[in-house]
Amino acid sequence: MMQQLSHNDSVRRGAGPSQDADAADSGHQPKLVQSVERALTLLEEIAASDKPPSASEVAKRAGLNRGTAWRLLTTLEHFQLVERDALSGRYTVGFGAHRIAAASGATPLIRRARPILERLGADLGECVYLEVAHGHTLVVLDEVRGRRPVRVDLANIDVPLHCGSAGKLFLAFLPPDELEEFLATPLDPITPHTITDPATLRETINKAKADRFAIAYQEHLPDWGGATAVACDRRGLPMAYLNVTVPSYAYSEPELRALTVPLREAALELERRLLPES
Repeated sequence: MMQQLSHNDSVRRGAGPSQDADAADSGHQPKLVQSVERALTLLEEIAASDKPPSASEVAKRAGLNRGTAWRLLTTLEHFQLVERDALSGRYTVGFGAHRIAAASGATPLIRRARPILERLGADLGECVYLEVAHGHTLVVLDEVRGRRPVRVDLANIDVPLHCGSAGKLFLAFLPPDELEEFLATPLDPITPHTITDPATLRETINKAKADRFAIAYQEHLPDWGGATAVACDRRGLPMAYLNVTVPSYAYSEPELRALTVPLREAALELERRLLPES
């Protein structure tokens, strides 16, 4: 579905205000408050953990002694940025962090991705889209129009997940039980090229996950094809998708697949702009 809406160094670059991010990009290091830096490093480490860490585990990953880490974790817990399980003593990201994230909206992501979209659009001459997942829907946050007189307005088209390139990548990173539940439902044959066999679709999205790249050629609209690369966080989970949508009269399927390199390079650049350096 598609909609549009109008370790010690881990927090040093890319996570602060825009002027600090620009300073980092230009090679100038912003001046940091050590205690704040250490607290945010702990928060980053907790967020990046596959399972909730203990105080000693997160302290070791952040390069802090346990006493310092404990005091900082207590402060973060006070502000609901982390939560400590009373039984296990392990930490997870708290509701306060989600509240702050919700207040920021999509603007920071759009601002950091915009130069990448513009450069990719200029290089390819095609429509380029920035998408994120909202529930089981892919939302277009920003776009750069291509030079062709005929264009598809992806932002206002509902694309079933199984027949879109971004949708395939979304499915590829679902938890196994959710993916199997999806594959157990009937897959509508939107066009003759739509993949409707669950085994074939599973193989396709497994490859998409390994490549962090997927295509859909005439699978939703017979006159169009799409290629998408995903930008992932430190846990390897999707943060955003970069999509190029092209007319099928101008691209063969192999030519569409050849967009792997520029799209993957753009996605890696987006990861660098969004993630603190480790």
